[in-house]
Amino acid sequence: MSRPTPAPRRTAFYIEPAALAALVRQHQETGVVSDELGRALLKLAGGVWERFRFIPDREEFTSAVVEHLLAAPLRGADPKRNLFAFFTTCACRFGSKLRNRAAAERRKFSEFAADRHRAGLVPEE
Repeated sequence: MSRPTPAPRRTAFYIEPAALAALVRQHQETGVVSDELGRALLKLAGGVWERFRFIPDREEFTSAVVEHLLAAPLRGADPKRNLFAFFTTCACRFGSKLRNRAAAERRKFSEFAADRHRAGLVPEE
């Protein structure tokens, strides 16, 4: 009998705020996003997905969140603040927008399908 896979520990997705601040400071000085900063943001986005599961697809969520974080939040990041909390908040708010957008698309599609069914354009199953 196999055991279920244990849930990942939350510390697996934690990034020390001082280390994150150093990466952001380096980015602000050079204007280049380092591999370490990219991995840190990807790790953070994965942790947000593990915790909240805003949308079903992890890959889609993490790529969209990292793309979002590399835009305005990274430009507005202040290395004197707790950047882990800042980026996590930004990721959660963006995840909420993704969830709402997906729900709106599902609702729109179901209404479209219902309209087609009422009009007789789709045969009954």
